[in-house]
Amino acid sequence: VLTLIIPHFKNRYQDQKWMIYDLQRKYGVYYDLKTITMITLDLDIKLSDKNKDLYSESEINYQKLWSEYFDHTNIKERKNTKLHLQHVPKRYWKYLTEKNFY
Repeated sequence: VLTLIIPHFKNRYQDQKWMIYDLQRKYGVYYDLKTITMITLDLDIKLSDKNKDLYSESEINYQKLWSEYFDHTNIKERKNTKLHLQHVPKRYWKYLTEKNFY
């Protein structure tokens, strides 16, 4: 799938450097404003780790901001858990900042 989504990200974010990396398969793509390079990194990170050392300070600030936004836009009186689970099954919650904020 990674090779199929490269054109979208190259067109959409052509003015920014970006990297998409698959931790399970241990390969990724890096764009440096000129070329796209397939990369592999020697990382031993588990997806469930909540290690703050993995994120920059600005990333942690953006995660806090997103979590606050999510909390303040959520209307507790209109909570519909069944519909929420249809759209976002629990198995994906570990990837969502608003569900796992430390």
